[in-house]
Amino acid sequence: MLDWLAQHGQIITTGVQILTALVWIVYLHILITGFRRQKRSNILLTRVAGNKDRAHLMVGNMGAEPIFVSAVMVEMLVDSDTHTAFITDTDAQDEGDALGHSSQGPLKSAEHRDLGALGDITDHALSVAGLDTGTQVEELVVTVMAEGTYDAQLVAARQGYWINHETDRRLFHPQWTRTRQIRKRRTRKDLLGQLDDHLRNEAQDVRRSDRDATGHDAAAAPAKAAA
Repeated sequence: MLDWLAQHGQIITTGVQILTALVWIVYLHILITGFRRQKRSNILLTRVAGNKDRAHLMVGNMGAEPIFVSAVMVEMLVDSDTHTAFITDTDAQDEGDALGHSSQGPLKSAEHRDLGALGDITDHALSVAGLDTGTQVEELVVTVMAEGTYDAQLVAARQGYWINHETDRRLFHPQWTRTRQIRKRRTRKDLLGQLDDHLRNEAQDVRRSDRDATGHDAAAAPAKAAA
């Protein structure tokens, strides 16, 4: 036995070193995976206070790191067609209370924010999409986009609801038991592209509105001078 060990000592030593290296590699992989999982965002979207129009949609940050909610996108299924609307902000009448009319803002770990009543969210999305607020929406999918401190890209999550119109009020039933976290790089890139398009179109609408207002004022000035 001793002679065999002496003859194969180098091989045994090499094998032990390789085994030790493999153990350390596995241990390091477990540490890195645990660290990434701890730093990974976890956005919660849940319905509270019933299931009718006045039921509210809450967004919570269940991750270990703070996030900044940057946009809320709603997709509506109407007569087999999907309509998309960004409802991050509402039309604030009082500029001093503008923050109270926006879903944007930071959320620390375990903090939550009320996105509003599901009935109001649906009606607002219909209005933004150019549809009548009386339109019957069959399905509603709400996607919250945010900036994280750890993720280099946009972080996002979504929750969907089936809407029942059989009663005098709409009933909102969750499509999934848990909020769906959007982690695929390609999907997040697509969402970022949709958000960029929305901001670009919004800026163009503002410029167009300003030009129309300027043209109206310029046309009204000669009439006033003539009077």
